[in-house]
Amino acid sequence: MNRLVITQLSIFAIIAAVVLPFGVNYVAGARGLRTPMRINATMTDAFGLTAGTSVTVRGVQVGTVDTVELDSAGQARVTLAIDSQARIPSDAVMTVGMGTAAGIQSVDIMPHTDRGPYLRSGDSIAAPADQQPVQMDAIMTEAGRLVKGIDPHAVSIVGAELSDAFGGLGPNLAAMIDNAGDISGRIRTRIPALARLIDGTADLVTTMAANSGAFTGGMHATARMATQLDGSGPVFLYLTEHAPATLGSLQRVLDTYRGTFGATLANLATVAPVIGDRTDALSTGLIALPKGLRDLTSIVKGDRADFALIATQGPVCNYDVNRRTIGDISPVEPNLVMYCPPGPDMQMRGSVNAPRPNDLGLQNQQIPGSPIGPPVVDDPVKIPTLAQIVYKWRNILEGNNDGHDDGH
Repeated sequence: MNRLVITQLSIFAIIAAVVLPFGVNYVAGARGLRTPMRINATMTDAFGLTAGTSVTVRGVQVGTVDTVELDSAGQARVTLAIDSQARIPSDAVMTVGMGTAAGIQSVDIMPHTDRGPYLRSGDSIAAPADQQPVQMDAIMTEAGRLVKGIDPHAVSIVGAELSDAFGGLGPNLAAMIDNAGDISGRIRTRIPALARLIDGTADLVTTMAANSGAFTGGMHATARMATQLDGSGPVFLYLTEHAPATLGSLQRVLDTYRGTFGATLANLATVAPVIGDRTDALSTGLIALPKGLRDLTSIVKGDRADFALIATQGPVCNYDVNRRTIGDISPVEPNLVMYCPPGPDMQMRGSVNAPRPNDLGLQNQQIPGSPIGPPVVDDPVKIPTLAQIVYKWRNILEGNNDGHDDGH
């Protein structure tokens, strides 16, 4: 062999070593240079799959069908050659479908999640029969059966009836289509308002569903009120007959005192916030006043009331604390370092001077209270009752009368 032939063969070998890998990579992709992983699937019907059929994951090609054969149990065993770099979750399923209308088959793998564990070479993938799409031959067979079941005479009758029904309605149909287009344009320009309306309606329906009990109760109350109004027909008739005169009198009163209504409303506007901030106190008063009136009846004896007024009670223990704002009902931690210094006739008043919890006594005492008020007197003045005053006055008068008779 001469030197020229050897040189040519060497150049050809170098070119082949460089070009062939690029050719394989161009034709088969990057996976053509890697060992594929093989995934097995068992199917009751392979739908005519053949080796070389494309395999995709979510529509992206990752391999081909390697072999299709029957196993010992008479089922189809399909082996897929998948790119070893593809990550397929183990919960994925395999389906066989038609890639085109020409009937070219394809195998598609649909994962349920995008997380592991992932299939490895030698693993099996599920191919449930109930999740396989309808094949093209079955679709064509059903379509042929449907076409054969249609009566040509009935089709001609339907066509004739439609022709008679729409005959001469071309302008009206054109106007309807134009109006539909105009309505669609108007709706398109008001999409934000319609979206807010739909969202508000959804919120309203959700709120009504959550308060179905209250809504039903309200409807029952409305029905009862309607029944009562129906039963009060004679009263309304009487009011209707006598209302004009009453309204005329009311009109004269309003005309007379028209100038004072503004000041009254202004005063109400001033008083309303004050009352509003003291609703808790008003509620307590409405509860406490009836009880107090009932307690006052206990001092009534016959036709007079018997009570005594204590003019002195001695000193009390007071703490300088910040008063809370009206309406503040938030919980407050007790101050366990305050204490009331012992003293004769010392009394405590107010919620801040409540007894210390857990029998603490004077333990951890740090902040003493300040005694305020006069001491208890030895001989307090006792205010006499009305009966005692009358009796005393009568004795004085009788004594004066006796003295007048004796002296004069």
